[in-house]
Amino acid sequence: MEIIKVENINKFIANEHILKNINLSVKQGEFVSIIGPSGSGKSTLLYILGLLDQPTDGKVFVENQEINFKDKKRISEIRNKKFGFVFQFHYLINELTALENVMVPMLKSGVEKSVAADIAIKNLEKLGLEKKQDRRPYELSGGEQQRVSIARALSNNPLVIIADEPTGNLDSKNTEIVMEIFENLNKEGKTIIMVTHEIDLAERTQRIIKLKDGEIIEDLKKI
Repeated sequence: MEIIKVENINKFIANEHILKNINLSVKQGEFVSIIGPSGSGKSTLLYILGLLDQPTDGKVFVENQEINFKDKKRISEIRNKKFGFVFQFHYLINELTALENVMVPMLKSGVEKSVAADIAIKNLEKLGLEKKQDRRPYELSGGEQQRVSIARALSNNPLVIIADEPTGNLDSKNTEIVMEIFENLNKEGKTIIMVTHEIDLAERTQRIIKLKDGEIIEDLKKI
């Protein structure tokens, strides 16, 4: 089943043609990496796939439903329920504990606070952070902060995890921890789309999409 599909996507920023006639679909359960040199359009494509940005022209489908980018409220609902986001910079709320940070997407979706807390505790336990749930981001290491952000991304049991350079600020030990988490989540059936500049990490995914100058120049399915 196709989870996300884009047809003839173009993106202009000012007068620069960032993405050029991109056609791409991602199936349920795939672990996809997007690679390419700086300025190739990797993050722009990822943000369009995750409905964080809209194309200048072309169509985007989520679960075979075309996205109307004029309906901002509906897009926000889809993002919150269907997608989990993990960024290079964790974007955790410093005033909140790890537990409270993980609860935020669920509370936005109308989940009762007690239910959200139970789910958040389980997600933190799953990522080995059960003893850190009451700590605030500045009391956690970089690797721990990234694991909290992954726990947050899982809050609403999303269809797709969108990860933009998720290991970009991590040392090799924590990079390995994060990649093992993603691989295990994928084995459990999660669809993951990850932008990375590290070829060795891309090689661990099932499919590698290579961009250059805003165009897909290679789409390698390894499995």
